[in-house]
Amino acid sequence: MKYGFALLAGAAALSACAMPDAEPGDALDRTELQEHEVSAPSEESAASASAAAAAAAKAPFEMNNALLPFDMPSRAELASSEYKVFAHWHNFPVRRFTTTAGKSVDEYTGWLQPTGQYASIGGWLRDRPIPILPVPPTEADWRKRDMRFDIETAAAVGIDGFLFNFWFGPADGRWKWLTNMFDAADEFNAANPAAPFYIIPNIDSHILSGRKPEDNNPRDVADDLATLKSHPSWMKRNGKYLIGSFRPEVLPASWYVELFDQLKTAHGMDATMWGSLLDPKEENRNAMKPFMAGSVFSRWDNLPYSSNFTSGLSTLKAWGDANGIPYAPPVSHTDHRPSALKVVETAGFQTQYKSWKAAIDTGVKMVQILTWNDHYEGHGLRPNSAMQYATYDLTAYYSTWFKTRRQPTIVRDVLYYAHRMHLSAARPDATKQPTAFKSKNDVPFVDRVFALGMLKSSGRLQITSGGTTDGKDVGAGLQFFDVPLHANDRPAFQLVRNGATVIDLTSAFPTRGTIVWQDLMYRAGSSSRPVVDGVQDDLPQDRLP
Repeated sequence: MKYGFALLAGAAALSACAMPDAEPGDALDRTELQEHEVSAPSEESAASASAAAAAAAKAPFEMNNALLPFDMPSRAELASSEYKVFAHWHNFPVRRFTTTAGKSVDEYTGWLQPTGQYASIGGWLRDRPIPILPVPPTEADWRKRDMRFDIETAAAVGIDGFLFNFWFGPADGRWKWLTNMFDAADEFNAANPAAPFYIIPNIDSHILSGRKPEDNNPRDVADDLATLKSHPSWMKRNGKYLIGSFRPEVLPASWYVELFDQLKTAHGMDATMWGSLLDPKEENRNAMKPFMAGSVFSRWDNLPYSSNFTSGLSTLKAWGDANGIPYAPPVSHTDHRPSALKVVETAGFQTQYKSWKAAIDTGVKMVQILTWNDHYEGHGLRPNSAMQYATYDLTAYYSTWFKTRRQPTIVRDVLYYAHRMHLSAARPDATKQPTAFKSKNDVPFVDRVFALGMLKSSGRLQITSGGTTDGKDVGAGLQFFDVPLHANDRPAFQLVRNGATVIDLTSAFPTRGTIVWQDLMYRAGSSSRPVVDGVQDDLPQDRLP
């Protein structure tokens, strides 16, 4: 069995993995929580036959339908859709470690601790990738294996490729991340020719803009990129090499003129740019338009749950359609940045649902997931110790809906839950954390326990929180329900049908009354998977070495 396949195939799966060695380096408005009906299959036997046929067509790395509320089509079937899903890959392989005097130390362990330069914010990170892989690795080719596992983990939920963020060249040890990613994608595609996975080198223009001119030569960047041009997994658009850029508007147009000229004249590479604009005002769109011609563009933003996800999307889509540059909106699920002292209020699963639903309803043909693995900014979709597999598994449902243009029928009951581990009003110790976190756009934090029921037929959702059990009678389909969060508690969730308890689930995360540092990262889980090894069921004060 190939590396990592067993992890995604079994109900006890732990999941996602990636690579390399150490480099320096309050009540919600009920209109927000709508019910979405999905009719149950008319006959169980027909559903079983369909499931068996779907399973037979799947590659070994693909998702076991037993983990999902629906029968997911094979990757090959989804890959035939003209609707595409890409994810932004940034800086955090699943395995990061340092080795000194023969002793290897897991870097994620240190980054989670409220010590050193991160003492005033409670640690650099609030979650880490899972599974937790051994360090040092035992396999000689572990770097490529880890990247292959990242590809397979993403491909299993319908992702077509990565925009691989970089701001370094071959002299930097991190360049191996990019070359190993390309090698792994080439191998994956050779084994899965009907459903390839693409890599798009993504220039971090934001970081490059802060460098001295002699350290930010676009012709040097072009020469570095040209060393990768023989990889068949490099995504092409209209026959041109597709190069991404985060915040392209921060560099002058002349920088890109030189970049594309060097690629063309020195290396024979016709290229075009997928620009992910941090500020997508029309002036910036027009400035980048010559370089994005025939390509695609995105806005970079993780929005609070209370945002109007459709209005801004429609405006940018209209501009893209008028200029021949299709718009690929962001879809996201959370955003928690200790270093910036900023948190996006996503109300459990609401931001993820609403950003996907807006993309589906407006008819865009590409989306960009923000992000696959940026643990520093707390918005990595890759399975992790805080959200476990919840938002990852839900992505399989939403990506299938997006690609097939049909809302998948739910054939298995699954409950997903999300809540924080302390109330937003809990104050940190000012001698340890002098500045409190703020909510993006000043959206009030929501102290609620959230349940998302994916139900094959009607039933009653129940949440026990603070010693009180509240319930809601719901129909089939996606059903949202929430109750107040309490300190010093452990929420529990039930699905009751015809007087019988169908699902009885207790949160893996106990809540606290007293904190030293804030940790407003949502924790999540589901009834379809066991609690993962290394689950982040503690707070920064518990992680002192």
